[in-house]
Amino acid sequence: MFTQLNINAGLAFSAFAVAVFCLVSSLRKNLSRVQHATYLIICISCVVCPLTGIFEEVFTTFGKEGDGLYWPFLLSEFVFFAFHTFLAPSFGLYVLSLNGTLVGRKKTIWFLYWTPVFLAEFFNIANLFFPMETRPIYTVLITSEGGYLYHRGDFLVALYVLAFLYVAYSLYAFIRNIRAVNTKKIVSLSLFYSLVIVGVVLQSIWADVKFETLFESMAILGLLLLLESDNEIINQNTGLYNEIAFFNDNATAMAARRKYTIITIKSPDYFQFLEMLGNASYNAIEIEISRFLTSVCKAQYVYHLTNGAFGITVYENGKDEIDHITQRLEERFKEPWGHGDIEVSPKWSITVASVPHDIDDPGQLHYLFITKNTKTQNKVDVRKSISLQFIKRRSQIEGAIARGLKNNNFKLFYQPIWDAKRNKIVSAEGLLRLIDPELGFIGPDEFIPVAEENGTIIDLGHWVFEEACRFARNNEVQNLGIEWIEINLSVYQLPEKDLPGRFLETAHRYGIQPSFINIEVTETAEADNNAELVERIQNLAKVGFPLSLDDYGTGYSNLTRLMTNKFKNIKLDRSLLLSAEEGEVGQAVLASTYETMNSLSFHTIQEGVETEEQKNLVIKFGAEMIQGFLFSKPIPERDFVEYVMKFNKIQYID
Repeated sequence: MFTQLNINAGLAFSAFAVAVFCLVSSLRKNLSRVQHATYLIICISCVVCPLTGIFEEVFTTFGKEGDGLYWPFLLSEFVFFAFHTFLAPSFGLYVLSLNGTLVGRKKTIWFLYWTPVFLAEFFNIANLFFPMETRPIYTVLITSEGGYLYHRGDFLVALYVLAFLYVAYSLYAFIRNIRAVNTKKIVSLSLFYSLVIVGVVLQSIWADVKFETLFESMAILGLLLLLESDNEIINQNTGLYNEIAFFNDNATAMAARRKYTIITIKSPDYFQFLEMLGNASYNAIEIEISRFLTSVCKAQYVYHLTNGAFGITVYENGKDEIDHITQRLEERFKEPWGHGDIEVSPKWSITVASVPHDIDDPGQLHYLFITKNTKTQNKVDVRKSISLQFIKRRSQIEGAIARGLKNNNFKLFYQPIWDAKRNKIVSAEGLLRLIDPELGFIGPDEFIPVAEENGTIIDLGHWVFEEACRFARNNEVQNLGIEWIEINLSVYQLPEKDLPGRFLETAHRYGIQPSFINIEVTETAEADNNAELVERIQNLAKVGFPLSLDDYGTGYSNLTRLMTNKFKNIKLDRSLLLSAEEGEVGQAVLASTYETMNSLSFHTIQEGVETEEQKNLVIKFGAEMIQGFLFSKPIPERDFVEYVMKFNKIQYID
């Protein structure tokens, strides 16, 4: 007797202690989502059930008729089933909250989901009012020795069948929407199912030993450690959910094919105000903003993503509701934000995107924070569906870039460069083109910025360099009179480790001298103001690659930079030529530019020449070489070879 008591009481106490730990830990986190609220219900059930189990063991072991323990024993069983009945549906709800099934559901779904549970609870209450011998679910009998004996009724199996159906449905929902569940959730839920099943199996084999509640408590401990941690998903300054939660939640909702709205708020001039105020003051202002946002929407749907950026998800997807929220945001963000004696008025960009109409993939989420027009005079810019068409286009471009690199859809076209003194084609610029089988021709002005943003520019840059080397070797372009080939280098390629070494290895592999590949660097504020990037540009020249400065005249270059980087060629931007055509001031600027470049012994290439008049104008000012549609647009390599042979009057290539 005492052995049986010790075993079951020990198992029940262990289950109780573990469940209490999980409950207290969860309450301290103070998380507000359905997932976390449901976890609390599970914890409470797992606390109460083993506690009643301890009472049951004491009653059945030591209780005797006449002690007045009959009704406390029966009520203890009632409490056990009252809470244990909630356990399976609560866990089912927990699974549904993890895989996006609950997102955007109407309140009637909740009623339908819980109706069987409340019916079971009704029968649990009614069971108390049946006579002792005929209670249909469970009862407490008095033995011939005068002790108490728990007895299962014929209809108790109905409660277990109901629990089984909820668990089976949760498992079905888990598998059906498994694409909406990340690896961590899959592992955690699999562990939970495994522990619960092991407990049920052991309980069925040894009916008198109470394994089930202990394994249930161990299962919720696993959920606590793996899924109920707030360290990763809470912004410590504002207490809102952070960017990890934002991206995970939206990935889950999109995978579950839910329809809802994402609203993002970003300050494009955040860093300007951060420098003015310092972290402490700006953090206080962000707390003020967070409080306002949680007054507009439930806190569980508001996110503090990064400094100066917030997100909101709205699942009540009616147009009136969205318009009302957007209007409140716009009106408030037009006003200053203050902390103590400090008051600031940053500009804000509010983006309202409908899922899946405007955005249908988690990889597109970062596009919601692109704020192109930062020079606007508006305090708040609101972007809605009609201005968000670029999101899906950019996503399509990303797909085309990936296909292009995999399936060789990129082509390198060549635009001739004409030498004015020798009247011959002496060089060419290799220009990257993308011809996608799904989207057709995609211009570099579209795919290059996307490649720079997602990092594929590194692979594209090496593809271009290798393709230029292959073309130079296979076509023996030196025999055409071509003295060098120019290729463009993105500033986003410069951080790559040992870029000069990789270029040099490729050139040697094709038997091409580094001096034959002239690397064009576009003038940018980023490169000009970053000493490390300037050094990396210079490292290319040190290993033998000549440098050309592309698009000179667009605003960032200065003579100090020209001298520092030792450029071989200076390519003058077409805008200088167009200004010269407009009047004497533009002509004076262009003439002065050529005079300066020639006096410093730079070779000049005028870009964008399309007419004879333009050609004669820049030659008069001192242009040495010309590139433009007057001679040829960028053309495939075979057409380029034929063009140069004809222009340079070459009969055949040795």
